[in-house]
Amino acid sequence: MTFTRRAIVVDGGAALPEDLERGVVVVPHHITVGTTEFIDDGSTDSYAAFYRLLRAGGTTATATPSPGAYLEAFRRCDADTVLCLTIPERWSGMHSTASLAAGMLADEEGRRRVTVLDTGTAVGGIALVARCAASLSRSAGGAPGWEESVRSACEQVRVYGALATLTYVARSGRVPALLAGISNTLRVRPVFKLVDRGETGRVGLSRTVPGAIRQLERAAKEDLGPGPLWIVVFHADAADDASALADRLSGALDTVRCETIALSPIFGAHTGPGTIGFAALPWPGGAPPD
Repeated sequence: MTFTRRAIVVDGGAALPEDLERGVVVVPHHITVGTTEFIDDGSTDSYAAFYRLLRAGGTTATATPSPGAYLEAFRRCDADTVLCLTIPERWSGMHSTASLAAGMLADEEGRRRVTVLDTGTAVGGIALVARCAASLSRSAGGAPGWEESVRSACEQVRVYGALATLTYVARSGRVPALLAGISNTLRVRPVFKLVDRGETGRVGLSRTVPGAIRQLERAAKEDLGPGPLWIVVFHADAADDASALADRLSGALDTVRCETIALSPIFGAHTGPGTIGFAALPWPGGAPPD
């Protein structure tokens, strides 16, 4: 059980390990590749094995955590104020499921202390917002100010990425399968950005990883302004490419922190191995606390 005034609840997609003393509670995802089940609880221990099976052609199945799973996570929070962060409601049933569980807890306790927040972002974006929320929970003023600061972060976070292939996102139904086939035949890497509640926009196309990195760097310099910025670079089983991207961004932008994380299987199942990208958030006032 947590012992802080404020706590956050996230699912495994935030790639943030549970830390009850710091007020971070994680709702795990169950993901199946072929006949092998993985439990994504924010730790990265099983990520390499997941991506090996995915590269070998394994098909995936994911499921939204149940209301009971969220309710159990909320019960582990002894904080007076709890923020539950979810990806856009149009992408998943997690927001409605968490909201149902928050109502169940309120009926159980006779008070409402959980706010479910649609962050409007995903992939590295929710990972960065979750880290921001955890940091602000220890430094912000009263609970209303903390919640407003997190909402502001959700509005300001920007996410950019490059896929190695469209095969996996085509399986999710987000692009036509024919387009995926053309892209793969031509070995084109789509470079994209997330905008406005989970909508995607195209930044460009590249045939090589270095070309994709250059396009991501250019988009960062054109869109993000002078900084200072908190950057999270993410990758799906492409650590070397992510390191190269982090180096380029650190040299081109005014960053107060630039960290690299492995992309959670709940997102990697849809983006596919080889995906790289970054999330960025304006962060004035010096480096955020660990």
